[in-house]
Amino acid sequence: MELDYDGIRIGACDDYAKDGCSSQKTYADVVMADKIYIPHRYGSYVYETKESKWEIDYMLISKRCVNECVVDDVLYSHDRVMNTLRAYDPNQKSWRVVEGVEELLARTICSDWSYTVRYGGNLALLFRRPGEIWCAEISLERRLGGEIWGKVEWCDQVLTGNFKVLKSLSVMV
Repeated sequence: MELDYDGIRIGACDDYAKDGCSSQKTYADVVMADKIYIPHRYGSYVYETKESKWEIDYMLISKRCVNECVVDDVLYSHDRVMNTLRAYDPNQKSWRVVEGVEELLARTICSDWSYTVRYGGNLALLFRRPGEIWCAEISLERRLGGEIWGKVEWCDQVLTGNFKVLKSLSVMV
């Protein structure tokens, strides 16, 4: 089994069906804290790689998240319906709203898509405004009580034209 500890879509195990999952083959959505999270409509299957066992996490699927990414074992997603940046901490098994980025999120209201991507140790938020693609780099800080605060390091237009992002990937050079 190959694991990607940076947290972006990987092939899952071949033999998990014997442990109660319904299919022989699937793909993990994310890897956090050495665990593979496989979404399902009734709960997320979680494979603990160190103990070779399965569990179910019901909280992860309580918020719809698309185009998510993992930074420091926390899952981040831009909720375009509520226009919030959400963070899921698998250790606390809870969702939180990232504070401090409200001004940036106000710029995304007219965006018809957005993507979160790990950018070094920070988070990049890509979003589209009419005829433009914008990118913002957000540094993240965990505070006492589990709060997560973001600070916009920079935000700028990166492309002009009528583009559509099909997939965003984090790349180290």
